[in-house]
Amino acid sequence: MTELFLKFTDENGAVKNVSVNSENFFVGRISTADLSIADGRLSREHLKIERFSDIFVVTDLGSSNGTTINGRRLDRPTTLQNGDVLNLGGLEIKAEIISDKASNASFGSFDDDFAEPAPKSAEKSTPAEIAPSLNQPKPQTVSASANPGAFPKSFFYIAPVFGLMVLLIVVVSLYVFGGKKEVAVSNSDFIYTSNTDEADESKSSKNSNEDSNETNEKPPQNSSVENNSAASENSNEDSNENPASPTPTPANLNDTAKIEQNSASFLRKIAQNNPKAFLTTEQSKIVGTKIKQFSGSSAIADNIKSARANASQIQALANSKNLKPQFLVCAALAKLGNSRGNVLQMAQSMTGSFDKTLIHIGNELADDALLMIAVSDRSEVIPFRNMLQELSNEFPESSRTIRTIWFLKQKGKITDAEYEFALRFLAIGTITQNPKDFNVNAEELKLN
Repeated sequence: MTELFLKFTDENGAVKNVSVNSENFFVGRISTADLSIADGRLSREHLKIERFSDIFVVTDLGSSNGTTINGRRLDRPTTLQNGDVLNLGGLEIKAEIISDKASNASFGSFDDDFAEPAPKSAEKSTPAEIAPSLNQPKPQTVSASANPGAFPKSFFYIAPVFGLMVLLIVVVSLYVFGGKKEVAVSNSDFIYTSNTDEADESKSSKNSNEDSNETNEKPPQNSSVENNSAASENSNEDSNENPASPTPTPANLNDTAKIEQNSASFLRKIAQNNPKAFLTTEQSKIVGTKIKQFSGSSAIADNIKSARANASQIQALANSKNLKPQFLVCAALAKLGNSRGNVLQMAQSMTGSFDKTLIHIGNELADDALLMIAVSDRSEVIPFRNMLQELSNEFPESSRTIRTIWFLKQKGKITDAEYEFALRFLAIGTITQNPKDFNVNAEELKLN
């Protein structure tokens, strides 16, 4: 029996050694995973290990931060070997495979058990074994042809060949006289797939969760943009493919519609994997009240110019911390508020707090990123993470609805100061997409 163990260090510094004890073993941040790790660097369903007898095949499930195996990107199903090191977005897991085949080797190989004994050497045979008794009659050889019931030896070689020829004739006849029907064989029949049924089930479950989440799943409606809905949809799709490109705002949109469009662009840039993130019309109105505090601000304009001047350094810093550059720079701008300052230095000073919040909250979705901002000044994040898990058991809403600043503020689970800072971050981030839409004299803040 071959066993696979996954060895890693958890968020508390304890070394864990987990046995892979099922044919389909899932690793991720979601609580229903076979190996659930509360680490924000992992996706909810990050990795899958399939067992085929004594072989273990590992597959990345489209995770946000990706997976490497021994330093190489895991971009296809790969067989695990003993000692392989998996890196799940920064979390290292070592594979240990223990097999009992080595202990069975001392009993000899399978072929040895059925090997034909070697013939005795004539030199070592006794005279009695070499020379038959003179009185013993010499055995007579009977030919196969003498026995009417026996088949010649060549029959056993000729019969299979004859059978194949008959089969070939039948196939050709069917092809010729059956209308020459073509039989197409999809190449996909020969491509390895990692449990398509489970992937479809996971996708269906995800779609179900998205339908139940009124914050992220239903596009906002606004009567003033009905005539521009098609153009807006195309613009959003282009924004997803190339987030760095500016998205012009139609001149006939009202203030709320401008906030909806620019905030959606911002939210998609601060999350690792949330291409359909947006604010509802009601949420946009709340953010709009905060935007009015910065509308026309010369300090905001100067800080955006400072950020543009240090864009490459801010981007390198964000990448080193596994953060989105737009997230880090707007966190620094929100911290400065209406005061002028060095945006790069402010960003550098904030990365320490994001190190711990990223592990326990993550930034896969835009709502996760907003939670990171809200609790960035907390000295302990683990109690907050545990509270989120308790709320999921207490309330009927989906976990995605619960993990938002809007729900937590309503339930009194984040302070007024934390909620206000998240709103300021949202407001300034929205302004940076098209500053002149909000009477701020600066160019769009572009960061990849």
